[in-house]
Amino acid sequence: MKLSVMLFPFHKKLTEGPLTPERVVKGFQSVGIQAIEPMMSWVEAEPEKWETFFKTANDAGMVWSCYDIGVNLIGESEVDRTEALVKVDRGIAFCKEKLNSSLVLLAGTKPAPNMSNEDGRKIYGEQLAKAYERTKNSGVTITIEDFGVYPPFTAGGRHCLETLEASNCPAIKFTFDNGNFLFADDTPTGVYDLFKGRIAHVHIKDFALREPDDQPRSTSLAGKQYKGCLIGDGEAEVVDTVKLLKADAYDGWISLEVGGSIGPLDDALHGAKVVKEAWGEA
Repeated sequence: MKLSVMLFPFHKKLTEGPLTPERVVKGFQSVGIQAIEPMMSWVEAEPEKWETFFKTANDAGMVWSCYDIGVNLIGESEVDRTEALVKVDRGIAFCKEKLNSSLVLLAGTKPAPNMSNEDGRKIYGEQLAKAYERTKNSGVTITIEDFGVYPPFTAGGRHCLETLEASNCPAIKFTFDNGNFLFADDTPTGVYDLFKGRIAHVHIKDFALREPDDQPRSTSLAGKQYKGCLIGDGEAEVVDTVKLLKADAYDGWISLEVGGSIGPLDDALHGAKVVKEAWGEA
């Protein structure tokens, strides 16, 4: 098993100082985390902080599992769509040249105002195909995920599959995020088979049900309301998902996405132990 961690939950503490790069990297390594998944937004917003972190991680022998590019491939016009593709070009070049990584995740696409979800998924697929054509000689694989921020669009398994098929491009792969499916009222084990042969990357997170309130955040299409929790303590079938991956001899990165209840570093240390135990490496 190859274990990674997403960096974005650490941005605030790394920027403001409660966590140092040295402490974060040593903590990761203490539980067998071998790789880090950085996000373009922090790399470009905090270049000095990023460079310090990058050097610390590199010097410690960490590698870079995937580069997360926040981008809306649809926007509201053809100009927006072209600009989005240029951003993808830039991110893929950085991924290859700076990170020496071969995987990117494009996350953040949503339909334009007054556009149906169905039309949006069609355009999303077309844009993915264009992104591939522009970068196909880079050696970097493009992935999308089930994105929980817009549940009716591409949080559900069948909607993600619809988008992948709309690209008509088998080279576009999938980042399987066990937790985000919940917002479309899917379960990760229930939709897993839809993506067999297409999974190139995995995110592991967890959500617990919360007391009903009038806040729309983290609410599923059916009205279930969730909150972040420690990996393994919630509804996202963490152990069962990991066991499915192992049974399929998945050999890509499993990247922890933390933000439960303790703090990002302690959450990551806990999550690593849960996932390793589920895999049979504890």
